[in-house]
Amino acid sequence: MRGTLAEQVKATIYQYQLIRRINIHKEYVWSYFVIAFVLILFQLTMYRTDGAIALGIGIVFTQIIHFLIIRLTLVRVDEPNYRRWGLRFSKPWFGYIPTAFIELSLYRKVHRHLLWLGLCAIGVAYPWANEAQMISLISWHLWFLAPRLLVLRPLRKCRPDGVLKFQTTEVSFYHR
Repeated sequence: MRGTLAEQVKATIYQYQLIRRINIHKEYVWSYFVIAFVLILFQLTMYRTDGAIALGIGIVFTQIIHFLIIRLTLVRVDEPNYRRWGLRFSKPWFGYIPTAFIELSLYRKVHRHLLWLGLCAIGVAYPWANEAQMISLISWHLWFLAPRLLVLRPLRKCRPDGVLKFQTTEVSFYHR
């Protein structure tokens, strides 16, 4: 019984075939952080105290919006498996992202919803937010999404039934 069980486990692990590996180069990560530094510098020089407050509001509010939209999209699109998603704070992956294998089609749907619904949620805050807060919200929303959406670019012609695995230095794409 144990021998057959071990063979079955090996079969399920090795059913994935690596199709593409997207490396995250150090230059990419450094340029990603330079963009954040320029954004912070702009906010602080243009708006001073309001800019500092807007930075804090923008980062926190954007992460809350991302979390809510992803959770609601997972309920709507797929059977919610929340254990596959988690908060991650390793460069360049910040926020609520997949921590295990995720289907490419689901990843595309979730991030398409996240991009557009996030911008709509920020637009709803327009009457109550000042200029510095709106710039901060939009900028941080796009900054947090940039690495996730840039992963989709090289995979645009791949079959949607494959799976993605995120690591700190690379993203691997497998077919079943």
